[in-house]
Amino acid sequence: MKISGSAANYINKAYTGKTNPAAVQAKIDRQADELKTDNIKLSETTKDLQKISQAMETEPADRAQQVSDIKDQVQAGQYNINAQKVAENMVRGLDELL
Repeated sequence: MKISGSAANYINKAYTGKTNPAAVQAKIDRQADELKTDNIKLSETTKDLQKISQAMETEPADRAQQVSDIKDQVQAGQYNINAQKVAENMVRGLDELL
């Protein structure tokens, strides 16, 4: 079957180059490069856990001094425990859990 006339020429010109294998391969390569990147989406819970983990890694500046002072008091036999304060903190901790 042979198509002739100006409409056939127009159609042939319109599709020329669109099936060029090199152009198609270049487009496929560009799309493949775009898909090669890795993406990750973390849940809010995971983000919170990461923040908590980072906060736990940093020690307060005065913590070492407090520990040293308590050690010195224990070794000297001068460390006294306030049972009332310990009990209050325990009850407060249970209230926060519930």
